[in-house]
Amino acid sequence: MNILVIGLWHLGCVTAACLAQKHNVIGYDPNRQIVDDLKIGKPPIYEPHLAEAIVDAAARGSLSFTSDPSPAVRNADVIYITFDTPVDKDDKIDLSPVENALSEATPNMREEQLIIVSSQVPVGTCRRLHTKISATDKSVGFCYTPENLRLGTAIEAFMYPERIVFGVSKFQLQMKLEEVFEGVSGERLYMSLESAEMVKHAMNSYLALMISFSGEISNLCEQTGANAVQVMDALRKERRVSPNAPLSPGLGFGGGTLARDLQILRGIGKEKGIATPMLDATFNSNRERMDYVRQRLSFALGGLAGKEVAFFGLTYKPNTDTLRRSLALDVIDSLKSSGARVRAYDPAIKLQVLTHPEVKVCLSPSEAAAGADAIVITTAWDEFKSLDYSSLALSMKQPVVIDARNILSEKPGSEIRYFGVGVTYG
Repeated sequence: MNILVIGLWHLGCVTAACLAQKHNVIGYDPNRQIVDDLKIGKPPIYEPHLAEAIVDAAARGSLSFTSDPSPAVRNADVIYITFDTPVDKDDKIDLSPVENALSEATPNMREEQLIIVSSQVPVGTCRRLHTKISATDKSVGFCYTPENLRLGTAIEAFMYPERIVFGVSKFQLQMKLEEVFEGVSGERLYMSLESAEMVKHAMNSYLALMISFSGEISNLCEQTGANAVQVMDALRKERRVSPNAPLSPGLGFGGGTLARDLQILRGIGKEKGIATPMLDATFNSNRERMDYVRQRLSFALGGLAGKEVAFFGLTYKPNTDTLRRSLALDVIDSLKSSGARVRAYDPAIKLQVLTHPEVKVCLSPSEAAAGADAIVITTAWDEFKSLDYSSLALSMKQPVVIDARNILSEKPGSEIRYFGVGVTYG
């Protein structure tokens, strides 16, 4: 099949590279620099094995990139929309990349083409877009399949999902979708466009609820002497829960994805006059959670004015270099009015962070720790699990470690005041 992938950030690059294993794929993005970089095998974001997959597919002749989408639209059997839908600071969604791409493509569409959307969109969006295209007398099939993007394991998640949800404008599209996803494992679940869109909202809202629940239980554990890590481990081993449930003491949820779906459902509730108290509480609880590290630091250091704080980790997750909606940066923002000075080390970040020029970016853990009053672990890089914190403490003003990701299985040294989330060793 000839497949045109439109939108070449993380989701689009992974989708194009994976589909190129079985099909002829052309990738397009309105940002010419992204296209030019991809032509030389350089994706816009780091993801393990992604650059290699792109280079290999290009060498086989099954993957190419263009800055002129019109011929590709005319020749495509499938047009696949994969923009990473942006959100603003209030987690409100911006659909203009998706809508503009389809509006520009419509004049060149052919009869019976299949349009697939994986960008996160509010429920009802795909039906509206399909109706708009149909009004131009273009008879196309429409499918919404929620993205399954997992930073750090994105290629594996695409090729070997537990299940794939397909929302379709007509169920006769099943055969064509099976051909598109040849080689991709997982149970197929077919449903309406609206149901598939709602699956994504409900899934992310459920994950957000579990994460917020974990935070509240962790707070109670800290005040009662219970160990939140052990408590959550016991919950996950209950057959009515799940070993993979997002029950883990931590900072809350970041990245914009979960909050985006919470905001979409809350907005629908307001529009339709339906109360959403659980969704409201989850969203507000996560906002309050952003102050957790500041409160912990203030307690451990007896105030923050004039203190030097070293953050270990800046990226949204380990094994990626993306800083967009990073929890570490949210935590750093919470310190801006405290009088504390911030420096940071992250294995993937070597240059100054343009959005946070006040943060001194260090090139090693020892550089970041030297002269610091506290270390805060904010990204769960494997490197941070094996550091010799006792040696780092020798150069610190105060040997305080706040493990906001609970990646250390035990207190890292008798001389260190260690604080995990929901667990404290003194």
